[in-house]
Amino acid sequence: MDVWGLTGNIACGKSAVEAMLRERGIPVLDLDQVAREVVEPGEPALDEIRDAFGAGVIDADGRLDRPALGAIIFSDPDARARLQAITWPRIYQRTAEKLAAMEAPVAVVSAAMMIESGSYQQYAGLIVVTCEPGIRLSRLLARDGLSEADALKRIDAQMAQADKAALADHVIDNSGTLAETAAQVEALIAGLRP
Repeated sequence: MDVWGLTGNIACGKSAVEAMLRERGIPVLDLDQVAREVVEPGEPALDEIRDAFGAGVIDADGRLDRPALGAIIFSDPDARARLQAITWPRIYQRTAEKLAAMEAPVAVVSAAMMIESGSYQQYAGLIVVTCEPGIRLSRLLARDGLSEADALKRIDAQMAQADKAALADHVIDNSGTLAETAAQVEALIAGLRP
């Protein structure tokens, strides 16, 4: 199986591209979902996160309080690195297990931090979704209800999208209409299938 990496910065439309790939028969493994699985109650990572960041990052139901943790890690690079050290090895292991269970000639693994983690190097190639900065900010404000200052913190905490695009085998610009993005996805698929 050829496995391709897919990434894009926050509010670029990576999820929209994932949906388009799935609609066209390409299996997509979303590592953001895998990341949620490895911090569910009963998973060792949740206890380690509590130990590293305090009980304030766990909600009343014993689940990870993502906004509370986000407030810490998006303003402190060292805290973000601590979280990554806890979660990334578990995410990689679960991903390998899920890929081994798939039966398809081509699959895509999607992750926001694929380049930062270095995991993009293990795939057949890299697809990067980009978007105009003003559109990204507008999408993030509308989607998450953040203040502009908090939205910009999250955008600035990520690697510059131009630097990500420079490493890509394929770039999908999601600044236009969904139809324009879909046309780029169609062209991409033609090049992915063996």
